Amino acid sequence: MKKNCIVIGAGTYGQVYKEYLQSEYELIAYYDDDPTLHGKLIDGIEVRGNVQDALFNEKDCAVFVPIGNNPVRIRILRNFEKKGFDTPSFIHPQAIIHPSVKIGKAVYILPGTTIMPLTKIDDYVMISVGSNIIHHTHLGKGVFISNGCNVGANITVKENAYIGMGSTIMTGVKIIGKNSLIGAGAVVIKDVPDNAVMAGVPAKILKYKE
Repeated sequence: MKKNCIVIGAGTYGQVYKEYLQSEYELIAYYDDDPTLHGKLIDGIEVRGNVQDALFNEKDCAVFVPIGNNPVRIRILRNFEKKGFDTPSFIHPQAIIHPSVKIGKAVYILPGTTIMPLTKIDDYVMISVGSNIIHHTHLGKGVFISNGCNVGANITVKENAYIGMGSTIMTGVKIIGKNSLIGAGAVVIKDVPDNAVMAGVPAKILKYKE
């Protein structure tokens, strides 16, 4: 029997996860902080209210939070964990992950992703479709890897970094800084400081987040 689950975030990415999750879970509701969605049906699934409503009204269900905003995703997952909810990882069966890879809690990995040996993935990481993570790399807590990315060998991607669609982090780079953002299609050939926003080929610093 499938276990019941809820999805936090009723936007398009939440809807995509509903399609992936249904092979293992029965989605019983969405929750979203956008009040215009409350009470609506999305593919037959009701948006029952906001995140606080879910915290106080739901029980005996798994919780998935496929939200691309890293700090928001971490905060929501931690709040559900404090309430005793199950916040499992979701690893699609079409992801190729070597048995030596260490994976934390509430990690989401979508199909077509390949993760080579001796990689470490911390809690709350999201990896979208068709990305490649090369050996000995460490993805820190809350990192988001968008679709079609390539992350080279022996790189530390620090907490809350966001790697945009189709980006390449070349082997030889050692650090992708905390809270940094790599723009879509960028090719990173040198270390990235904390809070830096980078884009281009090769990637250059555009600004720093405040």
